[in-house]
Formats: sequence, C-alpha cells, structure tokens
Amino acid sequence: MKKSSLLFLFISLCIGLQAQSNVSTFIRLDQFGYRPDSKKVAVIADPVAGFDAAQSFTPGNVYEVRRVSDGQSVFSGAPVAWKNGATHTQSGDKGWWFDFTSVATPGEYYLFDVAKNVSSHRFKIGADVYKEVLKQAARIYFYQRLNFAKQPPYTEIKWSDAAAYEGPNQDKAARSRWAKTDPTTARDLHGGWMDAGDVNKYTTFAEGAVIQLLEAYRRNPDVFTDDYNIPESGNGIPDLLDEVLWELDWLKRMQDASGTNGFLLKNGVDNYNDVSPPSTDTRPRYYLPECTSATLAGCAMFAHAGVVLGATNHASLQTYGSDLIARAELAWQRAVTSTSNFTQFESACDDGDIKSGDADRNAAGQLESAVVAAVYLYDATGNNIYKNFVESNYALVEPISNTWWGPYKSAVECALLRYSEMPNVTTTIANQIRNQKGNMNYAFSLESYNAQTDLYRAQMDDWAHHWGSNLIRSNCGSLNMDFVEFNINFDQAEQYRETAEQYIHWLHGTNPLGMVMLSNMYAYGGDACANEIYHSWFGNNTPYDHALSSPKGPAPGYVTGGPNKDFSYPQLSPPANQPPQKSYRDFNDGWPESSWEITEPAIYYNAGYILLLSNFVENAVVPATEPADFSAVLFEVFPNPAKDQCTIRFSEAGLRKVQIFNAAGAVVSEKLVSEKETIFDLKHLPSGIYNIGVDGSRKQIVKQ
Repeated sequence: MKKSSLLFLFISLCIGLQAQSNVSTFIRLDQFGYRPDSKKVAVIADPVAGFDAAQSFTPGNVYEVRRVSDGQSVFSGAPVAWKNGATHTQSGDKGWWFDFTSVATPGEYYLFDVAKNVSSHRFKIGADVYKEVLKQAARIYFYQRLNFAKQPPYTEIKWSDAAAYEGPNQDKAARSRWAKTDPTTARDLHGGWMDAGDVNKYTTFAEGAVIQLLEAYRRNPDVFTDDYNIPESGNGIPDLLDEVLWELDWLKRMQDASGTNGFLLKNGVDNYNDVSPPSTDTRPRYYLPECTSATLAGCAMFAHAGVVLGATNHASLQTYGSDLIARAELAWQRAVTSTSNFTQFESACDDGDIKSGDADRNAAGQLESAVVAAVYLYDATGNNIYKNFVESNYALVEPISNTWWGPYKSAVECALLRYSEMPNVTTTIANQIRNQKGNMNYAFSLESYNAQTDLYRAQMDDWAHHWGSNLIRSNCGSLNMDFVEFNINFDQAEQYRETAEQYIHWLHGTNPLGMVMLSNMYAYGGDACANEIYHSWFGNNTPYDHALSSPKGPAPGYVTGGPNKDFSYPQLSPPANQPPQKSYRDFNDGWPESSWEITEPAIYYNAGYILLLSNFVENAVVPATEPADFSAVLFEVFPNPAKDQCTIRFSEAGLRKVQIFNAAGAVVSEKLVSEKETIFDLKHLPSGIYNIGVDGSRKQIVKQ
C-alpha cells in the first residue's frame, strides 16, 4: 500500500511537471507569487512593436490555475482583452488580462492555456511569499560594504572576498583630492557602502537610501528580522538596522574628518581602472572636502536616524540615536554658518576628479535637505528653532511649491507628512500639507489604475522611463502607501494598497520583458531574472558576469536601473529605439555601449524597493500580548494630535484587542473592542508620541 501511494504521488508529480514544461514567455505574472488576499492578474501579451515584434501570440479561450503538485485545475476562466484589443503604445504590446484573484489557498501553481498547451512560470500563493525576497534585497548592502571581508558562512564561497581598500593611501588614510601627495591630509574614512556599481562613497547620494531604509523599518518594524545571515545576525537588532548602522558609522567619520562638524562630500578613486574582486584593487583613495550639500544631507540623515533609533526598544540603539541627534544639531549649526543662514549654497564642489558621479546638489535640493533635517530635529528636540525653519521654508520646496506629490521627492514628502502629525504645528500648515497630498489621486494612483491606463497595471508616464526608472516605479507604489500610512483618504485605503502592490508585480515579472528586475533570484523563486548588472565586482568578462552562463554570476537581490528610453548609444537596439517599457537590455558592457544607464544597481534603488515591498511581507514577530491572527486591520485615529481622548474607527466591526504603546514599547492602555468605533481616554497619559496597535497594525498618535 505504501509503495502504491508513493508511486501514485510520483506519477502525479510527473504529470504536473510535464503539463508545465512548455512555458510561454508571453504569459507574464509575479514570478515569486501573491499573497492570499492580493489582486492576482496575469498579463498575456502579443508583441506589436519593439524588439520582439516579429513574434506573436493569441491566447486560447480557457485558462486554468493548476497545482504544481498534481497538475489539477483549481480555477478556470477566460482572458479578457485589454482596451478591446488596442495596442499599448508604451510597451508595444496588445494584451489580455486573466484574473485569478479568487485563488487564495496557499500552495504552488502555474497558469495553463488549454488550447495552446502552454503554461506560465510557477508561482506561489502564501502570506510569506515575499519574505525571502525582502531578505535578499536587503543583503546586497552586505555585499556593498567596503573595508569588510565577505566570507562563509555569511556568503557562498563564490561571492567571498577579503576586505577591500585596506592598503596604504586607501580608506583608512584617504587624502584630500586637492593635496594628493600631502600625507598630513590623510583621514580615516573606512566603512560605508559602495554607492552603486562604482566603488565610491557619497554623502549626498546616501541620503535617499538611508532615509528610505529607515522609513521602511519605521513603518513595518516587525518584518525586519535578525536572521539575514550577516555577521551581526543574532545580536538582537534587526539586520536591516545593522546595515544602516554600518553606513552611519562611515558618515560619522565623514563628519569628524571635516574638523568643523560639517561633512566631507565624497570618498573614492580618481580613475576608471576597476578590478574584480574589490579586494584586489590597490588604487589610492581620496576625498572631497566639506561642502554645504554634504553637511545638510548628513544632518538630515542623522536627524531622521536619531528619531527612528531612539524610538526602538534597544538601549544601545537609543544611545546611538541620541548621539546622532547631537551630531545633527552640530551639523545644523555648521550649516547656518557655511550657508550664511541658508542664503548661499555651494553647488560646484565636485570637479569630477573622483570618478564618477557628480555629488553636488543645487540650492533647491539643499534647501529640501534642510527642511527634512529641521522636521526630524523638531521631532527629536521640540526646539522651536527647527519648527520656525520648517514653517518659514516648507512652501519654498517641492512638493508644496508646485503642488505635485510625485515619485522624485520621497524624503521631503514623507518628512512633511510626519510634520503634519506633530504636536503644536500650525494647524493651517498641517492641513495644507495633508490636503495637497489628499488631492493626488491623479499622480500614479487611483485615477490611472481604475482607468486601466497601463496594460501591465503599474502606470508611469513615458517621460518617467529614464535612467533609474525602477526606483521611480518603486516610489510610485510607495506614493500610494503614503495615503495609508498617514490616514489620508481613509475610505480608499484598500484601493491604495491594491494599486501599490501592482508596482511590485511589475518589478517581479509582470512587465513586457517578462523579467524579474532583481539579479540572480533563481534560488528564491525567480524564473527569468536580471542575469547581468553593471558593477565593478560583477562585471563583464569576469567569473561573475552572467547568472546562468558564468562560473559564479552576480550576487542575488540587486535591483537594476530599469528601462531607459533616453539611452545614449542609439546604435544598440534594444535598449535604444524601443517603446519606453521595452527600453532595456540584459547586459553589462562598458563604453561605448554604456550599460550603466540600464543595468547598474544602486543602494537607493534597493532602498526604494525595500520600502515598497516591506508593506506586503508577513509580520515575522508575533508579540505575546497580541492575538495570533495578523490579518491586516484598517483603522483611523482622530483627532491627531489629541488632548483628552481619541477616537479609533475601523473599516469593519469585529472582535479585536486595541493597545496603546509608549515610546519604550510598553503597553499603557488596552481593551477588547467589538464595535466599529471606540473612544480611548488619554487624560492619564503624559504628552508624547504613542503607537496604537490593532492585531499587528500600528498607527502613531501624538498626545498633547
């Protein structure tokens, strides 16, 4: 009987695999999978324009969702033509949508076209389907560390390397770019992350990455665990924060080295003679001296990090955060002096001698950093100096100045929304901020999604498909999650979440390339991944060149730059001369092919992706004081700030435990609630910032 059962299982598995063996590249979906309650829509494409226009595909009338385990159908339906058969000019494709949202049972599946006898890639359905993907996307920061060895057991042997830039005249004794032969200018600038595919470190470029990673943790702390297999794993601190600390430690050295409490601008090499792996690179390292753009970026990062770390339950992080706030205040004082009270900004500090990114910022960009810094310094200190600065300057910076809350100003948009919730801010200013954001359903949000503007369901205008478009796509998703995070247009919260998630699906393969926009994710559920990235370690003609055809391939989890309709080498098509969403090529060639405009990764690309993805990852830590059912609970809290009491209103009635946590994470009030609305008495609580927790969901409230 046992042998017969095993034989039956083996035959069933073989039948399932045989049916799924003929995979069609025209069936595009999220290759990692979907959460049980996600909107699940595959796109079936028929190319009309672009590099694949010579191919064609028309789906059959019946599509099935089949289990991988036995090949049995669990759902069937008919694909529906997008826009009645119109061609989507941005991708050059005609298409059909196959909606299988009702399939919610955890498991592994594939789609099957009955008439054409072809299938999709496999995918999973499960609450934790993105958990490992998030971990790999965060692990790239370990590979980006400089002056730190990557060795087993923290990496596979094929990606091991000794610490880089440890030699004479390198990072522990970097010299001024303006005095390369003068040893008295040597400064210890070791640590930090490589910015992108190049081996340099930039204070200004780090700002977006550090702030978005901290914001990801602040919004969803429970999803970031202490088991990412980095040397700090198991120390009681989420590994994402351990990585941010690695960067912050380097930024401290960039501040200390200035001797003024300002920040040095840049640290790196003065030529393009890259070698692989990084530990074999003996080139001298240099720095660019203090610049106002670096000082303000550093101030913003330290202020934001100080607030986030200070709100954790870790005493060591709270102490670290206090030090960062003190450093941010010193940097602020330095900026007041070096900018002549924010009237003169240096914007030509980087002459390009250190290769290659121009780390300067214009005056408008520097003022944005100053506003971000002031918001978090006010949050941390309550000092009206910072409040007055915000309220005197917020209207001068985007998005307030142009009333458009788009995907390019994530740090300042989030800071302003945080400011609108802080105590004692001017009510009219808080309302202006929230009302402007509330009017943004037309900006990569519900209007275009409900109008089915994009065949691939993650709308971006043509002009947004430029260098680094994958970051813009992640940020478009996060624009929608900002409505949810800050309780704006509360009645549309579920629609915002659904819209945001589509941008993840695009990055995971629901795109006209049918490609996961992360490197080498084959071991983690990807079926057609970015195989090549422009990176000095994982470069062309090295053992790391290609994920499938080279001995080692690139490390997993790097988000590539993405489609770029402005690609500068028109002789190479693709990516040139393509519809915007197809302006991509899986390559890593150097000059003149300039693959860095397409496939170069960057610390900020991954940060934007992590910020978005973390909203859809299963909570990993279940506090003993909370129920085990962590299904998402939508609720709003008002007024906020509150004085004597607040009202909590749920999207639907149901029995649940509601808790109020203080800044140290201790429960200061709780009760069971079954109705749709309840009132909490706050008179017994001192003024401060609290978190209201409902079945794993958290919202911040300020008690005045």
